[in-house]
Amino acid sequence: MRESSATRSQWRWPIRIGATLAALGLIWFLTGWTPLATLAARLTISAESVIPELAPDEEYEAVIPYYAEICATSQWRKQVGGGGNPFGHAIIYLKGACVDEEAPFPQLRRCASVAETSTDPEHGAGVSVGRFFRNVNWIAVPGRALTFEGLVAPDERLTQERLDETVQHAIDAGLFRGVELHAPYSAATREDLAAYIGSHSVGTDFALRYARNVFCARVPIPEPALEEAIAFLNDKNREYAEGEADYNWSLFNHNCVHTVRNALAAANFWGPISVGEVKLRALFNLAVPANEFVNLALLGADGPLSAPQVARDRHVRDALHEWGWTPTRHGAVVKFLPAIRDNALFVPDFQLFAVQSLLWMPATQATMALMEEPRHVDLETNLRWFIDRYAAEEARHEAVRDPLASVRGDAERRLSRLHLDHIRAQRADAEAMLAEVVSLKAAHAQAGP
Repeated sequence: MRESSATRSQWRWPIRIGATLAALGLIWFLTGWTPLATLAARLTISAESVIPELAPDEEYEAVIPYYAEICATSQWRKQVGGGGNPFGHAIIYLKGACVDEEAPFPQLRRCASVAETSTDPEHGAGVSVGRFFRNVNWIAVPGRALTFEGLVAPDERLTQERLDETVQHAIDAGLFRGVELHAPYSAATREDLAAYIGSHSVGTDFALRYARNVFCARVPIPEPALEEAIAFLNDKNREYAEGEADYNWSLFNHNCVHTVRNALAAANFWGPISVGEVKLRALFNLAVPANEFVNLALLGADGPLSAPQVARDRHVRDALHEWGWTPTRHGAVVKFLPAIRDNALFVPDFQLFAVQSLLWMPATQATMALMEEPRHVDLETNLRWFIDRYAAEEARHEAVRDPLASVRGDAERRLSRLHLDHIRAQRADAEAMLAEVVSLKAAHAQAGP
């Protein structure tokens, strides 16, 4: 029997009222309404409370040929003036993907060689989405140094002069070649572009440490998966640059997180997040930089690894079938890079915001645990831990092996065989990598500072 219009109204109104209250609650929460502002303080991840610095190490670069890294950055705030949104920003850095200098608008290509140092010009690129971009969704920044450090040397003070030099360097290097902007920066002049970069891009798209604390989750990635991520990103920019639609940034349904998450979804890390959802629906599925950093860190370190776990996760299962690889593996680590402390322009002691349960605060707790546990931050410790875990998985396979499975038939027989081969290959790779890391550390210690 069909519902009457009166019956439908009875259940529609509570939903509408609940959605309205949720929207108002979010607005109050973000604008400082006192009780909710107190909760906001509890839901932030303080850089000062985590650890002074966890910088990338050269042993890692020498033994890991390709990796994907989601970096969540804190809110920027000027010494005098305003600040950015409380959710911060997210970029993705891909080792093995380089800027395509021949393209008329931002595109990526495979790097010409496998970099063994972070300073190699063919190391990789950072990809960042901008809210004022019109004919593209993202720009690519060549190399780790420009992406994270900018032009400021260690222990150097960040001044307005140095920031202006960085802006001009970005223009001269072609970071914004072919990029058109929305108003008020839509005039195609060098002065307008410089004004945009100085106000909105430096410290956000590149030179991240000028203005923000940076939390990165890094997972090694195989070549075929890297190719898929590059193809997704290139297709996305090409659609806007060559198609009829403009890119219109949206906090709720098309922000920086949608692009970086979906680039890894194309590589079977996880499922994609929908773009263009109606705002009330998007409100209950917010794409937040800090949350995505935690998601990747937990997937890489503690995600599906056993055969039953892989069988239940269709994205990981597809990765295993297609590439003999899963995103939960050795080399999955987190890094923390603090904002430049000697800073004449930006306040360096701010926080990273994560949307989560008001009662349990899982994202905050997960981040604190990740930063404090050695296996999440030190490659040698990480390798030893995963070698033990792979050995345990091999033993589990032997314990549950049914010698008559081929007679009886087994729906998961192929997956089980693929998984066992994968675990054995991962263990051998981790053991070889560990031997190389130990050797490199010994050589570095012998060479001295």
